Amino acid sequence: MTLRVPFALLAALALSTAHAVEFGVHDFTFAEFRDAETVAESCDGASPSFWCGLQDAALTRVPTKGVDLFFTEAGEIVAAYAKPQKGQTFSNYDLDQRQNLIPDDAPRPGAALRLDGAYLPPEAATATWERVNEDVVRGTFTHRAGPLEVERTVEVSNLRHTVLLDVRATRVTAADAADADAIPLQLSFPGVAGVDDPVLKVGQGYGEDGSSATNPLSQAVGTPSYASLQNNDRNTAFAIVLTPQRAADGAPLQDDLQALPLPPREMALQVPLGGAAGATASLDVRSYLGPNELVRYEQEGYVEMPGLFDPNILGRLSLGILWVLQTLHDYLGNWGLSIIALTLLFRALVWPLINTQTKSMYGMQELQPKIQELQKKHKDDRETLTQETMKLYREAGVNPAGGCLPILLQMPLFIILWRVFVNFEFGEGFLWVPDLGQRDPTFILPILYVMVMFAMSWFSARGNPQSLRQQILINVVFAFILFGFPAGVLLYFVVSMGVQVLQYWLIQRGRGAAAGASG
Repeated sequence: MTLRVPFALLAALALSTAHAVEFGVHDFTFAEFRDAETVAESCDGASPSFWCGLQDAALTRVPTKGVDLFFTEAGEIVAAYAKPQKGQTFSNYDLDQRQNLIPDDAPRPGAALRLDGAYLPPEAATATWERVNEDVVRGTFTHRAGPLEVERTVEVSNLRHTVLLDVRATRVTAADAADADAIPLQLSFPGVAGVDDPVLKVGQGYGEDGSSATNPLSQAVGTPSYASLQNNDRNTAFAIVLTPQRAADGAPLQDDLQALPLPPREMALQVPLGGAAGATASLDVRSYLGPNELVRYEQEGYVEMPGLFDPNILGRLSLGILWVLQTLHDYLGNWGLSIIALTLLFRALVWPLINTQTKSMYGMQELQPKIQELQKKHKDDRETLTQETMKLYREAGVNPAGGCLPILLQMPLFIILWRVFVNFEFGEGFLWVPDLGQRDPTFILPILYVMVMFAMSWFSARGNPQSLRQQILINVVFAFILFGFPAGVLLYFVVSMGVQVLQYWLIQRGRGAAAGASG
């Protein structure tokens, strides 16, 4: 009876939250943001937000597995909710929450067009969206912006955090003088995630041959490899990374493109636009909006950007794990099989450590009655109790630290595998799971996980009902969270914990056989 209630609650929670990301184009309005009224009230202040002019505008929501994007009819990005865990779904959108990478108090939206620093509010905008394939949608926009006619194309992928932005501007009216010098046409982002002092970076070149500047002065930088806004310089939280689009051979599409830092929190890419009527300029930009995280950078092609991300030892190991995973995929041809193979390799590596840890745990459990007797006998003499306890350990051949050291040694590997699987975009299904990057719609993997964890609890409790109840409670609480995890992560957990249950069983059988032989 005790276990029926948790399972009922677990099933109810799963049914209420286990829906996949509805990738595609959805209509949206400003009023649907949960804090819309609060944001609207701020329009009476001295520094009004760009939202003050968009409260009645038609918006478009494009949710993906990695980031939920909101566009105006001119193709500007007014909100971008990055997901720390791929495949998550948001039930509510707060404009001022930290996952929204476009600051709600900024004077301009994301991907705003500026002419020599002056923002050009769109007028007479029209938008058309089309489905390119099951994983890509494309928006085409036209609008007037001051003296410019603007055509913009936006391409959003369900599998990537990178959005392709192509902007073409044509002068309808000439500058004050027909022969005026070219002035910069800029595509800018007003900050990242509401941070007042984000880290601004500009890179040139790639890999070890490249260079970068952190929080540079506000001056144009030619031939940039990237320009970024990051919450911090500690390899955590979120980032917006702007890079020039490149041809198939890696050459930049635009030789005249520059990066322009705009401290304290803005960043832009720019090209020159002539002053004569009919002059044109194009901005072809890749914009990454998502976690400031190594696995995502590696998979989307940003890991070689100099200075963008400085991995620690765990990060460098994760790149090695990624290489192994991708190599396995080259041979096995399926990401599900690759996850299983990598998990088995990892379990083979830590098998001796788990053996040491488990034998120490069982030995300590078997000594508990004798230890309790010593505690009663020497309850008033702590020094003698310590000496007798250590003597008991030596005679039994048990090391009290034997259960802790193996855990400490394998924890970094567990962390690395976790971060790889939770951030990697698999982009395919396995067996009954249609997409390893989203939650299992059949709930089979979460149920298998619960069963495996109950088996682990039964083996580790070793007939201790109180310990068993505590472990079951912990596992059920954790299962509430796991029902929303990507299927690829759960597949890793089920296989990994299943191997550990097998190892527990083999150790117990060996200890039982040894005890029978000695008896």
